[in-house]
Amino acid sequence: MTKTKKLTFWESVMLVAGAGIGTGIITIPYAISQIGVFGAATALLSAFVISILTYLILADLVRNSTQSDDLIGALTEHLCKGKGRKFFSVLFLVLLALLLLEFLVVYSLCAGDVLSDLLGISRAVSILIFYFLASLIVFFGVKGMGVGEKISVLLIGAVVIVLTVLAFFHKNGSFPLTFGNPGKVFAVYGLFMYSMSSTFAVIQTCNHIEKPEQTGKAIIAGTAVNAGITAVFSIAVIIGSKAVTETATIGLSDGIGIPFVKVLCSILIIGAMFTSFWSIGFAFSDVVSNRFKLDTRLSWLITTVPAILLAVLLPLSILNYVQIGAGALSIVFLAVVFPAYKHAVSNPIQPPLLGKFSGKWPLILFVVIGTVLMAVSSLIPVS
Repeated sequence: MTKTKKLTFWESVMLVAGAGIGTGIITIPYAISQIGVFGAATALLSAFVISILTYLILADLVRNSTQSDDLIGALTEHLCKGKGRKFFSVLFLVLLALLLLEFLVVYSLCAGDVLSDLLGISRAVSILIFYFLASLIVFFGVKGMGVGEKISVLLIGAVVIVLTVLAFFHKNGSFPLTFGNPGKVFAVYGLFMYSMSSTFAVIQTCNHIEKPEQTGKAIIAGTAVNAGITAVFSIAVIIGSKAVTETATIGLSDGIGIPFVKVLCSILIIGAMFTSFWSIGFAFSDVVSNRFKLDTRLSWLITTVPAILLAVLLPLSILNYVQIGAGALSIVFLAVVFPAYKHAVSNPIQPPLLGKFSGKWPLILFVVIGTVLMAVSSLIPVS
């Protein structure tokens, strides 16, 4: 992947926003429909704060690493010394590969379900169509991905506004001013954390943004855009649906009852899945390309085709995968990212984004606790 064409500030913002918005915009409405406004707001605000701190920590790790092309390089640099270096490098590669595969499976399943319902074809064929279209971006490199993310997120935002207006004109449900069951609020917190999952987009932003001094602002703004779109769409789904479904757009389009709404919902989901699939697909192909010195396009095929096969063959629902992913992501961060960050900022190359709080144990402990809670929440069913 070429590094000569850099990402603008707004392309970086949309990259961070689009990387996680896919799964959140589909699954969160169903989850929060079972709790009240105050419970949902608490879960969202908590997840937003922990996510921002986590990604600034990750950015400081990448910015203060000499091997920052992908996460494995940064982790190996700061955690592995001597004879064990190769072993841990392979271990990190295996853990990261499993995690990235899980992400790609979720995005493929979401897109497949929507295309199948819209076109009246099998989910397997729908997944293959989505994969073919998503793979075209690999010919345009990271700059093409940045432009694609910007266009897609703007389109998603516009569709969400239209659907929200229609939902209030065709009101079928209500969102009670209650807190809800604490256990379900806890589970929703984990889903919000997953929906803001922009780990690899943050790394791409650090490596490709035109003005490195804007990295922190791009991360915060991108996460805020993600949270805002997800929150507004969730309210629209709850207000406009007669019964909120696990795939949120199905209940919304049925509730509003206008034929073209189904098309709008499909555009929304497909756009969201493209943004997420691109970010993770490029991150995964970067890892393989850097480790084995392969062409980016070949690396893309090696890393994404297995995910498509798993999406076609495995029986779990989308929500099952989302909760599995939340727990897996938190384990990776706890096990390796935080210790590597502590080492990286002990003698920084770049001014840390977290300033005087950088590397301080109270901050790290706060984020670790939030991440542990995310892992635990993935064990709690939301239905």
